[in-house]
Amino acid sequence: MDLSISTTFNYAIPLKEQLPMIRAAGFTHISLGGGDLAHSNYLDADGRKALNKLMSGFGMKICSLHVPFRAGVDISLPERGPSAAGRELIRQCIDAAGELAAGVVIFHPGPDQAEDDPRRKGMLAGQVNKLIDYIGNRPIRLAVENVRNEALNRALGCSLDAVPDPRYGLCYDTSHDNLAARPMGMLLEYGARLIAVHVSDNRGEKDDHLLPFEGVIDWKKFCGIFARLKYPGKFLLEVEMRESKFKEPSEFLREAYTRGKKLLQLCGQT
Repeated sequence: MDLSISTTFNYAIPLKEQLPMIRAAGFTHISLGGGDLAHSNYLDADGRKALNKLMSGFGMKICSLHVPFRAGVDISLPERGPSAAGRELIRQCIDAAGELAAGVVIFHPGPDQAEDDPRRKGMLAGQVNKLIDYIGNRPIRLAVENVRNEALNRALGCSLDAVPDPRYGLCYDTSHDNLAARPMGMLLEYGARLIAVHVSDNRGEKDDHLLPFEGVIDWKKFCGIFARLKYPGKFLLEVEMRESKFKEPSEFLREAYTRGKKLLQLCGQT
């Protein structure tokens, strides 16, 4: 299984400087983060041309891209403005993924502070069906990411139950689930629908995005569950340098690769 890393590991480093370090550490793929769109500029036509040229030059590929975080956008909200804006933004990301040969578009079911609303469940499933129709025959899949907000996770689960299409599935975030009411519950319940993973650690209080084994996640338990799944994707590390003990970028990336490989060995995936 190939290892990938998100460009979120340090947005202060321009992508053209990130890539040679990522490649030297052993990674073959990257995922484009959605926290700082200017970093990769993947929603701009010229930005995508530059990206494709960069990736080709380093012999690397893009496995996925994350939908940007924008205020006033909520795909699961039953209000026309925010929900329509969310659907349109994901449509743009689907088009970008097609040009970049990134097979997976990852999105959150709603903003972190979303309020509980029973209408979200049906709303999210309906939006997903429209987006799948928009994908058509293109080799792109949608992955909805579990979050810390339990109301959104309930809507997420309902959408997975209501939309069995293989073009739609789960992006399992280890850090988010460790902060939820039932750690690894989402993986146990919906692991068969796994399309992407966001692997990182935390200290049990906030989304630290630490390297595996820097925090408190029970990796033995995770590997025991993951080993039973027929996961077809890349093993993506969504880690960041900001709270890691590894402060030099090349060292951090080498350590990330080593720890990713260790997890894969524990999962029996090497």
